Amino acid sequence: MSESQPCSYNPRHAQWNEIPIDKWEPAKWKQWKPKPPASDRNAKVEREYLRIKHTINQANLALSLDKVKIKLKLTSAKSIALQGTFPCKPGDTGKNNSLNKQYTISLGFVANDIGLKTAIAKARELDLLLITNQFEWTSELLGKHARHIELQECTAPQKLIGELIQEYKNEFWKTHEQNRQGLRTWETHYLRHLKKLPHDIPLSLPALEQALKATRPHTSSRFYLTWQLKKFCDFCKFDDGGLIDSYTTPLPNPKMRKIPDDEEIIRGFSQIGQSLSPYTSKDNVALPKQWQWIYGMLATYGLRPHELFAIDLDAFINPKNTFHLVTLDPHLTGGTKTGERTCGIPPLYPHWIDLFKLKDIKPLLDNSGSLSNKTAKIQIRFRNTNIGFRPYDLRHAYAIRGHRLRIPIKTMADYMGHTVQEHTKTYQRWMNEDTNLEIYKEVVIHRQGTSKEALKSRIAELEAENLALKAENESLKGILVQQQLGELLK
Repeated sequence: MSESQPCSYNPRHAQWNEIPIDKWEPAKWKQWKPKPPASDRNAKVEREYLRIKHTINQANLALSLDKVKIKLKLTSAKSIALQGTFPCKPGDTGKNNSLNKQYTISLGFVANDIGLKTAIAKARELDLLLITNQFEWTSELLGKHARHIELQECTAPQKLIGELIQEYKNEFWKTHEQNRQGLRTWETHYLRHLKKLPHDIPLSLPALEQALKATRPHTSSRFYLTWQLKKFCDFCKFDDGGLIDSYTTPLPNPKMRKIPDDEEIIRGFSQIGQSLSPYTSKDNVALPKQWQWIYGMLATYGLRPHELFAIDLDAFINPKNTFHLVTLDPHLTGGTKTGERTCGIPPLYPHWIDLFKLKDIKPLLDNSGSLSNKTAKIQIRFRNTNIGFRPYDLRHAYAIRGHRLRIPIKTMADYMGHTVQEHTKTYQRWMNEDTNLEIYKEVVIHRQGTSKEALKSRIAELEAENLALKAENESLKGILVQQQLGELLK
């Protein structure tokens, strides 16, 4: 470019023989104004513009052959930029909420041969970063956008994660009742996962990644953490740039439980009352009969462990309670998991009432502390006595017991305080091959055997009845013959 050429001239506006320069084929740049008059001082600039444009086309063709997805773009007569699809910039979103978006990145490459070579090298460098998932938006690449972000950070101080969680909690209570169940939902489904975030720093991608890396892939912890972090980021209007999705793994199938059979449950009743080491926590060195009563109630009525503290004991031991039903009073625990039962809970094995001496009520554990702490003590007792199963497994055994006794699913769901769908999905899942075979023997084979015996008995009755009818027929025949002989003798 001539030094005398005014910087304000833009060759893109040039025309020759009524043809705009941008309609001219760049490969024929030498044919543009081949013999310009001396007065046309811009012809040389226009041919240089076409030459650079042609060279960029050739460079893009070479990049395509090398499968480089970043291309060069002549953004003005004096500058070359890079164009391609990149992860969305901070605060930006792609079309249809896509994680990627097409950007034109201007890095100040001059539209000459040196600038062209530098732009090609940068295109290859960025393409390699994209392929290896190492691309990040730097201040150099963001340009004016980076200065805009810095200005926002300076003018609006960021809140700490702990402050955001408190605001999130306040929003949670707008749509949930402030009772025991609501508190349990917040602690187990929300705060439990948000605790993995560092609370004393602003919300950022490194903070999210730190929490995500603390969980193993293909675990329920990872699944529910990513679910909760997405909700939290949406509430904070924080764009994670697809980071959470990159760590998301499916919810794994639950591991099969070993559900105790009736004999194991009866053996466990003795084992739960065993004396423990004097070095064990004082909460678990209780009277054996106390633990046995707790164990017997869980086994006989399929209660959730925390529901032990909601039993209406006066109603339970009332002489009028001839069917030994258990009723729950949610006010004793600030609410039960699914509200009040629509019916009393019956013992599927009434003889266990006497076997476990359940009407001889023993005082429950120390009522001090939260309900979750008191429930945890039961779990610890089961573990310390090495029974081989957990308190909740007795509830699963109760569900399977109801199925073996051919109690309708809707009725069992009412007894257990949940929906038919929950009963089918959660509890019947634990019925293993042996359990199913036992049910088949009891329901099908036994019924079939009973039907055969009844049929044989009926056949014997019919045969006896047939013999009686034959004897009666012979007797009538004899009477008829005697009458006929009497008439002849007369």
